Amino acid sequence: MVKFERRDPFPHLNLGSFSKLAALDHAEEADRDLGLRVEMIEATLSSKGSRAPAPVSSGDHQNLWFGLEPRDLQTPYLEIRALLESVLPVGRQLEVVDLGCAYARMAFVIERHFPLVSFQGFEYVGERVNEARRVLEIAGAKRSRVDHADLTSKDFRLPRADVYFVYDYGTPAAIEKTLHDLKRVSSGRPLMIVARGRVVRYAIESRHPWLSRFEPNAPERAFTIYRSRNEVEASV
Repeated sequence: MVKFERRDPFPHLNLGSFSKLAALDHAEEADRDLGLRVEMIEATLSSKGSRAPAPVSSGDHQNLWFGLEPRDLQTPYLEIRALLESVLPVGRQLEVVDLGCAYARMAFVIERHFPLVSFQGFEYVGERVNEARRVLEIAGAKRSRVDHADLTSKDFRLPRADVYFVYDYGTPAAIEKTLHDLKRVSSGRPLMIVARGRVVRYAIESRHPWLSRFEPNAPERAFTIYRSRNEVEASV
């Protein structure tokens, strides 16, 4: 059990020092403290669907995880804090992009604990975007934004950043499109990709040799870190 404390809502604990159940319970309390209405919104989406899809859409099938247990929809805050502490260099200004950010939990952790880091999240479902924006504004966020976008649209332009978080969103074809977008932006700037999910990991390791695994043998529920070749070369 990890007790939620308002004075330190996103504590830095090592991965493996807390159970998945403890992290999920803690995240629910943190959401309530922030005022994020995740359960209410997800219940509405499950029963009625979304009335606010991305304004520019590819028209392709989207797996939006409606009906998924709300506590399983997002990465728990404890995992987010531990991961950010392990991958973000200390003392550097960085830009972080979350591709499929849902309610942008990562933004709240970054705003509180990483003063040199800027956050940009993208989410297809407008109801989630609006809720994330509402609570970030109440929290006084200064370095975070959440954009309403379809990552599979041919008109979507991936911004340049230092670190990208990619999940098993949408479909395998959607993930493949995102990985090709990332390859294009990597030609002008070294980058790191933090991947979670079997589909995205398989796609990277079977079809994208421009990426090198940075953290081998990651457990199934954890993220795997990849670096573009030019970042690996720059660090040698």
